[in-house]
Amino acid sequence: MTPNPARAAGAEHESGRPAIGHRADFTVLAENPLATPATDLTGLPVVLTVVDGRTTHRDAGL
Repeated sequence: MTPNPARAAGAEHESGRPAIGHRADFTVLAENPLATPATDLTGLPVVLTVVDGRTTHRDAGL
């Protein structure tokens, strides 16, 4: 969750930015999405997903 949605949800004290003690939701892709052609983005493998500070998916290669 980014700062504005966190604020709108009344959760700005526990989420909305990367900080110690804040919940984390993020996805790690196998390649840099900013350096990948837009036509290839949907094919990037997901290597790690964290929801509410807990790992929900971890690629076997990690």
